[in-house]
Amino acid sequence: MEIKYFGYDIFYGKYFLHSKFKSVYNYTDNNSIVSIVNSEIGKGPNNIVIDDFPDKAENEVIITSKKLIIGKESFKIDKSKNDAKIYLRNKDQLKNVIELILNNINFEEKSLGFILFPEEEKYFKSTFEIAFVRKVKEILNDFTFENLPTFAKNMKGLGFGLTPSGDDFNCGVLYALHYLKNISNIDSTETIYRYFSNAIGNNLISNTFIMQAYKNNYYKNFQNLLIALDDGENEKIIYYRDEVLASGHSSGSDMLAGFIFCLNSFYQGGLND
Repeated sequence: MEIKYFGYDIFYGKYFLHSKFKSVYNYTDNNSIVSIVNSEIGKGPNNIVIDDFPDKAENEVIITSKKLIIGKESFKIDKSKNDAKIYLRNKDQLKNVIELILNNINFEEKSLGFILFPEEEKYFKSTFEIAFVRKVKEILNDFTFENLPTFAKNMKGLGFGLTPSGDDFNCGVLYALHYLKNISNIDSTETIYRYFSNAIGNNLISNTFIMQAYKNNYYKNFQNLLIALDDGENEKIIYYRDEVLASGHSSGSDMLAGFIFCLNSFYQGGLND
């Protein structure tokens, strides 16, 4: 077993097992999440990538300035550097970016992709699911740039899943606000902070992803998508977009829906009044 990557936003201390999945073991110090993942999940600000992913999750891990201790094994660590942030360079690119991402896109069923493609509502059939769609549409009807923080609060915790759809959507909006920052006519620093503050809830895993989105720290597939968009490489755009969409049950789709929704609102003038 060897550490292939050690995230740049991991704090030292003792962490206890929070949750475990096929390719991810989540550990917490009750404030944040550190994830031990396999190479397929890959890089992320709070991820530790191990090449020979263990079959069993230890109950605790200890992280010092020099070592990662998992059970009886100890590994030397070398924190990775934070990769450069990627921003949209000018507003003229925005239409093309939106079109490239949406080209033949297939959101996961029962994701918030229906916000962009109303025909996707057909997948929501139970009483709870129909009520969920209705609630989201009510929130969207009141969407303006001025009420963005309220919008975040209304979306918080909405939906179902380990990380509710509304939380993942809020992550996407935060990433979009950073992405648009250089071409906006307004100083969005305070807006981003207020959006983040209203998006944070009681779900520790959701909060971890929301915090990383607030810091504009990327996970592997989303970072690769932004790089491909910047380079204009169509095949890579489609590939990494689909990798994002496949993340989690619907988390990737919900996050990307939030990202595109925010870009599209800006393009149409909703975030630039």
